Amino acid sequence: MVEQMKRQYYLDNLRFLLIFLVVFAHFLEVCPDFFGRNLLYQVIYSFHMPAFLFLFGYFAKFSPKRIFFRWCIPYVIFQTIYLLFERCVLGWNTGLQYTTPYWILWYLLVCIFYQLLIPLCNTENKLRQTLAVIFSIILALAVGFVDKIGYPLSLSRFFVFLPWFLLGFYCKKNGGMEKLKNKKVFAISAVIVVSSVLFLHYANVSNGLLYGSYSYAKCGGALWLRAALMLISLAWIAFLLIGFQKCFNRKIPFITNIGQNTWPIFLLHGFLVKALPAFGGLWWALLATIVILPLFGNRVFQKILSFDWHK
Repeated sequence: MVEQMKRQYYLDNLRFLLIFLVVFAHFLEVCPDFFGRNLLYQVIYSFHMPAFLFLFGYFAKFSPKRIFFRWCIPYVIFQTIYLLFERCVLGWNTGLQYTTPYWILWYLLVCIFYQLLIPLCNTENKLRQTLAVIFSIILALAVGFVDKIGYPLSLSRFFVFLPWFLLGFYCKKNGGMEKLKNKKVFAISAVIVVSSVLFLHYANVSNGLLYGSYSYAKCGGALWLRAALMLISLAWIAFLLIGFQKCFNRKIPFITNIGQNTWPIFLLHGFLVKALPAFGGLWWALLATIVILPLFGNRVFQKILSFDWHK
C-alpha cells in the first residue's frame, strides 16, 4: 500500500477483508459441501476480485523496472514452483509452461498487462476516460462470445476485469476516494448488494461465468447475466468503499497490519489450499483462513517476496 501524507487506513482494512475472502473462497472450493455453500461462494466471487483490481488500478503507476521485478519475476518463479509442487508433491502429471497461468497466478499476469496499458490510457481528459471505460465494458461483454479466448495468457479475464482496473485508475485521477462520500450512492448500492443475494440464488448463475475465464457457451452464461454481475460488482465496490471510509478509517490491531501485507498471503496460500485435507465444512474453511492470514501476512514475508531489487 502506498504511503501518503495521511494514510488511508480504511483501504488497508478493506484489503484485509478482500484477502480474507480470497483465501476463504479458495478453501470453500475444496471443502465438503454444506447448506448454502455455493451461494456464499458466488456472493464472494461476485465482487472480491473486481474490488481488488479496482484498488490495484487506484495505485497503479507505469514503471518498467517495477513491472519486471515486482510482477514478471514473481510470475515466472511461482509459476515454476506451483507446477513443480503439483507434479512432485500432489503427483499430478503437470509439465512446465508459462503461457497459461497456474490457478491463482492469472492475477499476476493480468496486472502485468494492465500496467503495460497505462501509457495508452493515461489521460486527464474526462471524456477520453469515460470513452475508455465504456469501450472496456463493451469488450468485457463481447469477449463472452469468443470461444477461443480462455485461460491461455488469461486473455478472457484480462478483458472481463479491465473495467475495474480503469475505474480505479481514473478514480485516483479525479479526486480519489473522497469523491465517493455520497449518502444516496451508498443507499442505492446497499439495496443492490442485498438484492444481489436473491439474484444469485434464483438466477442460476454458473461459477464459470463468475470466474471470467469462459465463453458464454462454455459456462452457460449470457450477456445480460454478465452485465448484471458487473452492476452487482460496482454496487459492492461503492458500498464497501463508502462504508469503510466512514466506519473503519483507523488503525485496527491485527487487521490493518495484515491489510498492508496481502501480497505474500496471495502468493503462498495456494500451497496450503491444495495440500491440506478438507476436514470439514464452513468452520474448517474459516479456521484455515484465520490461521493463514497472520502466518503469511506480515512484514517478514512481505519483505522477502516484494522482489523490489531495482530500488
